[in-house]
This record gives sequence, structure tokens and C-alpha cells, in this order.
Amino acid sequence: MTIPDALPNTLPGRSVLSVAGAEARSFLQRVITADVTDLEPGTCRPGALLTPQGKILVDFMIFADGQTVWLDVPSEAAESLVKRLSLFKLRARAEVVVNADLVAVWATSPFPGSAPDPRLDSRIHRGITQSGGPEKSLDAYEFEAGVPAFGRDYGESEVFPTDVNLDVYGGVAWKKGCFIGQEVVSRMKRRGTIRKRSIPAVFAGEAPPRGTAVMAGDSRIGAISSARGHSAIVLARLDKLGASERYAEADGQEAHLSISEDVLPPQGETRIG
Repeated sequence: MTIPDALPNTLPGRSVLSVAGAEARSFLQRVITADVTDLEPGTCRPGALLTPQGKILVDFMIFADGQTVWLDVPSEAAESLVKRLSLFKLRARAEVVVNADLVAVWATSPFPGSAPDPRLDSRIHRGITQSGGPEKSLDAYEFEAGVPAFGRDYGESEVFPTDVNLDVYGGVAWKKGCFIGQEVVSRMKRRGTIRKRSIPAVFAGEAPPRGTAVMAGDSRIGAISSARGHSAIVLARLDKLGASERYAEADGQEAHLSISEDVLPPQGETRIG
């Protein structure tokens, strides 16, 4: 890892794990949701470790170079993730550790060793370095793009990866084969039974707090999972949400929903109630 001349922002509340060794990639490939075989310097992608029931234990951003894979992970889940990955690796030639000497960083322009964040239309560049600048969160960009975050919108074992659009961001490799929880989430996709998606919403006034119900007439669409200023993220039921439904209401305020076609089922695909 190289230190850039102008230090990018340090992401608060993040830790860096390394999975290093001759079998690091093959081990992760059969455990986490994302494909790591083709991940090279200058690229990154999201991924997650799931429960056997298909819910997210923790998610992370993944970087790789040669035989080393780095996971940019919420600090609150770092030690637990090390223990779980160490348990799953069995005899694989790979070592999983927390790198206390590394930090997760970001900037609005490229810097040495950085990679564009695919969840944020590549407007934000992320990386892992030995030193960063002042701490600054990505909340403003995540809310603008409607990207939910672990610890803010959901916690351990609360949501499926499709609930928080991890597959839309390239964090679920549907064709790579088995990973923990793969049978459940793959069945949801094959049968067209993805129940929920995270949708960005904008309010004229201050957005209502987390947990506030979002309604379309007498029908409850879902609930706000997080809010910041005029923006919020809504965990919405797809069977209650159509492509033409752009407006809803929460706590007496009109909510303008930004519904991407990426999160809606294809026409004719089954939706469950």
C-alpha cells in the first residue's frame, strides 16, 4: 500500500482485515457472496458473509492484489468476522487478521491505489492506506444514491442481501457457485420471490426518523430505515410498490421515491404478498 501525497478522507468506524496466502482467494470464493477471482488493483466491489439462512452477518468492501485480499469492514464487526472466517477456512493456506496499521480512505478523485466505488456510480474513490486525512463519513453520498449501510440501516442477521440491493451493486455473484447462504438467496432470485428493496426518498421538510411507516393511501409500503436531512432510505415491499408509484406519505409528509428499474422484478415475474 502506498501513501498518496494529498491524504484522502479517513472513513470513521471502519477496520481493515487482510486474508493472505496461496489459497486466500479460493477460500473466500466459496464463503462470501462476491466473486474475488477477477478482482485486481484499481477495482473494488462490495460483498458479505451470510448466515446459512441467507441473511447478512456483515458486509464489506473488497480490494485485492495478488495473493492478498483486503476487507474494509465496520469496526464493530471486525473481530467477529476474523473469528468466523478463521473457522471456515479449515486447512486453507490463508491467514485472516485485523490490520491495525491500515485505514480505509476515500476521495472524490482518484489517488494512488484507489478504486471507484461501484455503489456510488464511481463518483467516489476508495482505498486502503497506511495513513489518511481527517475523518469524514460517506453518509451524504450514500443517502443521495439511496445506498443503505450496515449499522445504520440494518444489523447482523436482519436482512437478506437483496433487501439492501447488494446484488444490484455487484456484491452477489449468482453464477460463481456455492457460498454460505447461497441456496436461500438463489432460490429467491430464481423463483421471483424477492420481497423487499431499499429505495431512496426525498421530503420537502426534515425526513421522519427510522422506523416511521411509509404509506401509499391505506397501504403500508414499508418503513424508513435511516434518515439524514431531507433524505431517507425506505425498506419497501415490492408487492406494494409499482414502477408508476413515485409518491407516498410518511408522518404526514409527502415522500418522493426514486425507484430504479434495477430493483423492480422483470415484467411477468412473480411477486409474493
